[in-house]
Amino acid sequence: MGPGRKHGGLRAAVAFSLVLGCAESCAVHRAERAKPSDTQARNPVAVGELISARDRARLEAIVAARVAAPADGGYRIGPDDLLDIRIPDLLDAESSSARAAQGSADIPTVAGAPAYQQGLRVNAHGEVKIPTVGLVAAEGRTATELEQEIAAAVVKAGILKNPQVTVLVAEYRSRVVAVIGSVERPGLYPLTKPGATVADLVWAAGGPNREAGRVVEFVPAGEGKGGPPAPIRLDLEAMLHPMGAEGQIINPPARTGDVVNVVPAGSVLVDGWVEKPGSYPVTRGLTVTGAVAAAGGFSFAANKREATVKRILPSGEDRSFVLDLEAVAEGRIQDVPVTDGDVLRLPASTSRVIPWGMWTVAKEMVHVGGNVLLF
Repeated sequence: MGPGRKHGGLRAAVAFSLVLGCAESCAVHRAERAKPSDTQARNPVAVGELISARDRARLEAIVAARVAAPADGGYRIGPDDLLDIRIPDLLDAESSSARAAQGSADIPTVAGAPAYQQGLRVNAHGEVKIPTVGLVAAEGRTATELEQEIAAAVVKAGILKNPQVTVLVAEYRSRVVAVIGSVERPGLYPLTKPGATVADLVWAAGGPNREAGRVVEFVPAGEGKGGPPAPIRLDLEAMLHPMGAEGQIINPPARTGDVVNVVPAGSVLVDGWVEKPGSYPVTRGLTVTGAVAAAGGFSFAANKREATVKRILPSGEDRSFVLDLEAVAEGRIQDVPVTDGDVLRLPASTSRVIPWGMWTVAKEMVHVGGNVLLF
């Protein structure tokens, strides 16, 4: 017997042993998979959920506190903001006051003095300095409220009786949220819109870019002592497209000092009865079915009804679940998105693995000259 026949016989024996082993163990494995794990029993969450029970509790507390807080009414001016302040007739009034002080009754030779307009930076104490008026408190006020405050100061100083003051924020520096990671325009974004949410800030940064995954690390301001709090893991897709009452929890109101990090996609490991097992990049919106397709599709013996996804959350929770891909293909249930670090495994089907094994045995045993495959 030639070496080719010896090797073919060895491969056939291995395949035959695999058939027997699967026939004995697949029923046991199926029964074990049918039982929910202890983690799943303790955490009855939706299939594919990214948010851990601990993070969900933190989110609910944060949302409740922020919703209960008084509405800010728009952007509140703070230290280091640059303001564009315009007060018509202020310079003319200054000139008239100076002439009166000198005892001159001359009439100006120009039609009118230019309006006062200047860019002023709010100092570290939250104040701006207006000529002939002095320091005016700006911190914590909206632009409209500061206009009223400056007008009152000008009247009180006896400079103008009915001043028309305009205040615009030319550069936002104090009340901003940092949006970083896989977005089109990472940077600092001001909270100019009353009731702005984390999703609003992501869209302000141009939205997720092509490298973005499904995870957002949200570091809320004002939580934790002695250092920044641990990030809360949010689901990007659910946050950008919230539905129902759940939308308020997964898309919390934004506050000054928040940090929003859109994490890059990462990879998913596809194992088991697929044509090309291995690690594959997670594109935005990639689902379990898409990951199987990236791995070359199902092999003949795959059990499409019991695809298992194992997901480890940052809190250490094991969020494993089983998905019926035949039901997904028929439109009876929804597909589930995958995320960085997921492990997807396609088990063998008892009804298919035995024919597959028999075919493999026959293929390895029937050769022409020990090497040429007949069929």
